[in-house]
Amino acid sequence: MKNWYVMSVGCVAALLVSGCSEQRPEGMPELYPATLTVVQDGQPLPEATVSLFAEDASLNRWPAGGVTDESGVATLMTYSKYPGVPAGTFKVMVNKTVTEGDPIPEPPAANATMEERAAYDRAIKTGSFEAFQVVAKEFRTAGTTPLTVTVSADADNDLSVDIGAAVKEKDVQASATGGGGGDYVPMGTDS
Repeated sequence: MKNWYVMSVGCVAALLVSGCSEQRPEGMPELYPATLTVVQDGQPLPEATVSLFAEDASLNRWPAGGVTDESGVATLMTYSKYPGVPAGTFKVMVNKTVTEGDPIPEPPAANATMEERAAYDRAIKTGSFEAFQVVAKEFRTAGTTPLTVTVSADADNDLSVDIGAAVKEKDVQASATGGGGGDYVPMGTDS
């Protein structure tokens, strides 16, 4: 019994020393904490998706980015789960879509009932909403964005970009016009 206890304590101590962090993918470079503030029309831009595209092609297998919070700040992550970004110079892409009209229902969960799936289908088919891009087209793709930032191994990496004036470009592919021919029926109601 005593040997089992000693082995258990030894195993727990080994785990604590080695850490409980998830193993990183092979070849992943060192990551450095970084934040990126997005400003539009002189104000922080919340709920914008930020993506970084490395100028060094060897870093492009480590996608990095984040989503801005209410103060326009995105905490940058690699592979959406590893905090930080490799050191290097990156093109910055910013995207944000807003909708007007009926609320867009959340898709049902994988274990949803038939009734929940039917309610979602009915809401999608009878709803009418329009989606709009609010970031100028030039900032949305790596090939056209003029924005760049540099992440450094020996700096605080509190970065910022200004995307100028807001736009309102209709995103036809993301808009719905209620092709069902009936009145909008929100999820959770009977019809």
